Amino acid sequence: MHQTGKTKVAIIGAGNVGASIAFAMALEQSASEIVLIDVNAEKAVGEALDINHGLCFLGQMAVYAGDYSDIASCDVIIVTAGMNRKPGQTRLDLARANVAIAKEIREVVK
Repeated sequence: MHQTGKTKVAIIGAGNVGASIAFAMALEQSASEIVLIDVNAEKAVGEALDINHGLCFLGQMAVYAGDYSDIASCDVIIVTAGMNRKPGQTRLDLARANVAIAKEIREVVK
């Protein structure tokens, strides 16, 4: 087990990247607590439940869906939130959309 102490990690964005990071961290036992936060709360809940189903084989750790209030006591915050590129959308347009998302997160987290 790689876990040292009590480390709380928030992952903002429970899509493919965020869920994969949470899963890898659970496998490595690199945190004692992982909170998944997503604009689609049901997605975050589903990903947390999926990871929790395998925790009985890995050891003690808390993985759950939460909201921005949960990040106050976090040791690490990982932001993976962002839009996927749509057909016909330029990379610059996508970057603008993702900058807007990052600004929204920053305002909420202040």
